[in-house]
Amino acid sequence: MNKKIAGLIVFFTVAISGVAFANTYQLELNASHSSVEAQFDIVQDLDVGLLITGIGGVYNDNDDDYKIADLKMALGSEMLIPGLNCALGFKGLLGEIEFDNIDGDLGAIGFLLSAVYDLPKTVATIPLQILAEVTVAPRPLCFIDSDKYVEMKAGFGIHILENAAIIVGYKHLDIHFDKELANRKMSDDIISVGYRLSF
Repeated sequence: MNKKIAGLIVFFTVAISGVAFANTYQLELNASHSSVEAQFDIVQDLDVGLLITGIGGVYNDNDDDYKIADLKMALGSEMLIPGLNCALGFKGLLGEIEFDNIDGDLGAIGFLLSAVYDLPKTVATIPLQILAEVTVAPRPLCFIDSDKYVEMKAGFGIHILENAAIIVGYKHLDIHFDKELANRKMSDDIISVGYRLSF
């Protein structure tokens, strides 16, 4: 366990060190009937594409209470068709989960795949983006009480200004716990509305 925690600390340090050299900033806030989520990303232009580093967190106060913080680092570029940008990287996760009168702690390093597609003006009369993101942490990359982590996001962004967009999204979350918590699983589905500002 100590080696996994040390590896997570190294990952966080590398991710944060990349932040100092970035040149584009994105702040996103989302809310649903039971949760609040915030994300701050910094994007740096590279010769081979984009370097994306970010920090985020979500707080949910429902039947299943949880607090999860994350750090991510990914490389992205335009793929296949104009307007489609994909990124591949890692997301580190730490959190506390309460469900079915059980308390569990989350620790994981997940594989991250995200995509943003800007619809062409011939299709949409207003600037519109389609958003998707998947994070998966299998058992070897989970520690503390967690055994597996899966997060899937989908949504769209409507640009009301050149640097501001309204975000409507859906997120599905699965967190599996190890045998010490009777191999239990916590799942959640969230529909949220938010705002993203780029500067």
